[in-house]
Amino acid sequence: MKNIGLFKQFLMAFLGIILLMSCMTEPEAINYGKENCQFCKMTIMDNKYGSELVTQKGKIFKFDDVSCMIKYINISEQTPKDYAHIVVNSYDKPVNLIDANKAFFVISPNFASPMMGNTAAFSDEKQADEAVKKDSEAKKYSWNELVKKF
Repeated sequence: MKNIGLFKQFLMAFLGIILLMSCMTEPEAINYGKENCQFCKMTIMDNKYGSELVTQKGKIFKFDDVSCMIKYINISEQTPKDYAHIVVNSYDKPVNLIDANKAFFVISPNFASPMMGNTAAFSDEKQADEAVKKDSEAKKYSWNELVKKF
């Protein structure tokens, strides 16, 4: 009889953990070469240009280019409040997902992003400024400016 009681407690704890995990709203790593962009359906390959949306309900949408993510946001029926996280890969630290609202974006034809958004995100403003200084065609944007551009 003790075993049945322990089993029920274990089962309840396990179900509780599963329930909590299903409600998590944290970004997750992009599985490069195996996952597709939510907008253009291309395989996400380049770890310098990926991006991700996480809804308040925990649904995750992944993109191969920040321009795809912005286009998706523009055509979706979601509002900014519907997203728990809007994150982008940091060009200067590939694979690292950073908050898009805190990132510094540089657009240049020299950034050959997958869907020709030609946009790189930087976690450090100094590095974004350096990229602009090195490239006469480059221009720096904030997240809000970038959303309006696309």
